[in-house]
Amino acid sequence: MHRAYPPREKQGFTVFFTGLSGAGKSTIARALAIRLMEMGGRPVTLLDGDIVRHHLSSELGFSREHRDINVRRIGFVASEITKNRGIAICITIAS
Repeated sequence: MHRAYPPREKQGFTVFFTGLSGAGKSTIARALAIRLMEMGGRPVTLLDGDIVRHHLSSELGFSREHRDINVRRIGFVASEITKNRGIAICITIAS
């Protein structure tokens, strides 16, 4: 039972930052990631939309449809991290 439903402090979670370019999303997300890493206990992964686009979505353009696909891919990766009891911090530009 504890493996299927671990206590809250051992469960994974995702924090999703979205907003306009230059709004401070990356700055806040990086500060949060550093703090969570200092606390320890769970791995922390930062999923920056620009980096994900470069490595996982390089075939996509910047149309609304392609931006939505990129965000869905980020969400999928984040869900896998969360399922494996990690912390995913996602940063995307609002579309």
